[in-house]
This record gives sequence, structure tokens and C-alpha cells, in this order.
Amino acid sequence: MNNIILPASGLALVLYAVAFALLWRHLNTRLHQAGDNISGAPPSVSGIALVAAALGLICQFLATVSALIQNEPVMSLNLSLLAVSSLVTCVIVGVTAISTLRVRADNLMLLCLPLAAISLGALSLIPAGNTQPIALDSAQIGHILLSISAYAALMTAALQSVLIALQERRLRTPQTGLIGLLPPMESMENLFITMLWLGVGLLTLSIGTGIFFLQDMFDQRLVHHTVLTSMSWMVYVGFLTGHHLFGWRGVTGVRWNLAAFALLLLGYLGSKFVLEYLL
Repeated sequence: MNNIILPASGLALVLYAVAFALLWRHLNTRLHQAGDNISGAPPSVSGIALVAAALGLICQFLATVSALIQNEPVMSLNLSLLAVSSLVTCVIVGVTAISTLRVRADNLMLLCLPLAAISLGALSLIPAGNTQPIALDSAQIGHILLSISAYAALMTAALQSVLIALQERRLRTPQTGLIGLLPPMESMENLFITMLWLGVGLLTLSIGTGIFFLQDMFDQRLVHHTVLTSMSWMVYVGFLTGHHLFGWRGVTGVRWNLAAFALLLLGYLGSKFVLEYLL
């Protein structure tokens, strides 16, 4: 294991814990002010939390890159399940942090930070499975980067859909608790649809470029991955079509999105786990 992984991971976990604690305290302060009808701006702890999260993200990225890139015998990319999962959560935290600058969705960070911490802890403590490194000058690198970006965008949309489902359940009840501090439902759904279009676009490009590297799909043991990913793509496209033509949204969108993401997750993570640890 590269010597930088453990120190960078440890520092990232500390920074994520600090960011989570500050953000939780900040949101509770906003909640109490809203409940007591106190006017005035809340304490600016949220900005400090985002800085801590950003520093933690840099440390996690360094640890993840160290796990991904191998120097011996040649410069290559080691796409282990744990390293890729950590990279995906890096992208999720980054995208979510940037999104909070436009839409006050600090609550979404409360979901992303533990997810990033868990993936980083697994990368640091669990031995990597058996993988075949890919040379950095390989033509597959573009396809791989598209796939990882698509997974990250669609996982972010899945986290957003969870919050939308919670908001939907509370529409007819007083908006108390941290869910009540989320932006209006319309803003959350617009952000959700935007992230969904981005993710599906990247997934489409990933599937399209992947066709060139599946010369012998059975020998590469990619049948289940390809079938499940294609099914996930069809579910995503089905929902976006229904959203455009019939105005599907709310709980309908949440159900379609989570079903599609479950297929995508099973197709990639399930297949990687079986190939790396069971076969």
C-alpha cells in the first residue's frame, strides 16, 4: 500500500468529522431560530464546514489517486472496487458542495460526508481484491472516466431523491426538523432533474464507448454488468420521457430513479465484488 494512503485518509476522516459536526450544529441553530421566529442571519458555521469538507475532499482525493495509480512494473490504473468507490464519493462530495452554493441544500451534505467517510475507511483498512491493471495510455481510459462520472452523477441524484421523498411525506404536516430547512420542493426537483439528465447523458456515452471494448463479452465476464447497466439506462430514459411528456415528478420520480440506480449499483458494484473477492 502506498505510504500516503493512511495519513491522507486519517486526516480526511478527521476533517469530514469536523465538517459534519459543524454542519449539524449550524442546521440545528437554524432550526431553533425558525421555531422561535428569531430574525437575523444564523451563525456562519456552514461556510467553515464547507471549508473543512473541501480540505477533507483534497486529502481523500490524494489517497484515492495513490490507490488507483501503480508505478510498477509500468504506470497503470488499478480499478479496484474500493478505489473506484472512493473516487465516486469524491465526485459526489465535490458536486454537492458546489450545488449548495446555489441552492441551500446543506442537509444533502449530511448524507454525502458519512458516505465518503465509509468508502475512504474501507479503502484504507480492507485489502484490495484481484484486479487487472490498465495501462494509462490505453484507449479504455476515456470509457472508464465516463463510467465513473456517470455513477457519481446518478448516485448524487439518488441521494437527492431520498430527500425529495422525505419532503413529499411532510407536505401535509408542519415542516419541522432538518427536512423543513431544505429548499422549496420545486428547487430540489429542478436540481434533481438536472443531475439526472447529466448522469444519463454520461451513462449513454459510457455505454456507447463500451461497445468498442466488448469484443468477447463472455471471456471478459461482463455479461451481467452489461445487461444490468442497459436495463438501468432504459429505466432512466423511461422516467425522463415520462417527465417530459406527462410531467412525472415527486414520488413517481423517486421510485423510478431508485429502481434504476439499484440496477446500476448491482451491475457495477455487484459484478466487481464477485470478480475481485469471490472468483
